Amino acid sequence: MLWCEGVVQQSAVFGEDLHLVRRIEARVGDHGFTLHDRVVNHGFYRTPHMFCYHINAGHPVLDEGSRYIAPIRHTPWAAHADALRKQSVGYRTQPGPQADFHEQVYEHAMAADAQGRIPVALVNEGFDGGRGIGLAVEVNRDEFPCQFQWQNYQRGQYAMGIEPSTNHVLGKPFARERGELIWLEHGDERRYTTRFSVLDGRGEIAAFEERVRAICAQPADEYPAITGRWD
Repeated sequence: MLWCEGVVQQSAVFGEDLHLVRRIEARVGDHGFTLHDRVVNHGFYRTPHMFCYHINAGHPVLDEGSRYIAPIRHTPWAAHADALRKQSVGYRTQPGPQADFHEQVYEHAMAADAQGRIPVALVNEGFDGGRGIGLAVEVNRDEFPCQFQWQNYQRGQYAMGIEPSTNHVLGKPFARERGELIWLEHGDERRYTTRFSVLDGRGEIAAFEERVRAICAQPADEYPAITGRWD
């Protein structure tokens, strides 16, 4: 097992003192790694805590025709909900780089497997003459109950974001109103375990897709109905 560990401190006079303790582990010969994060309130103020990963996938995993695979039950929100088809880019099949593309963001409500895990991937079956490649990200529902999909297909910035989050996209006031805002007292901590892996070839892509389908069949429509339902 190869590993590295470090600490990032976010602190201010008369403000928060939070430590992010991050450990990355990779087993020799494996096609992935595991991210272990602990967010600790090292200070003495009661501090709100919200956490989101912005995981950007680029070329060659992202390419024209790449597919987003996820156990989506429904889509409660989209930044472009009033004009889903305006740029002719849906959530499921990704285009090549565009001129004058404006970012798009969805929040998807995900289903989890029996162990509470949510697997999501971006796959490119056309990679290497049809051999195929993908990036899979797996989180625990109890840690990251919310998930966003970020699309930025502007030329020179070409990326798709897989974004697990502790809270809904509407932010701190929305979380506070719903009683969902997390608070850390002195010494309190939150733990997060996230698995990243490469899907090497069409066989692994097909197996991953079958696993997701067994959890929940994602919407076939490229432009899913925006439900406004906050689970």
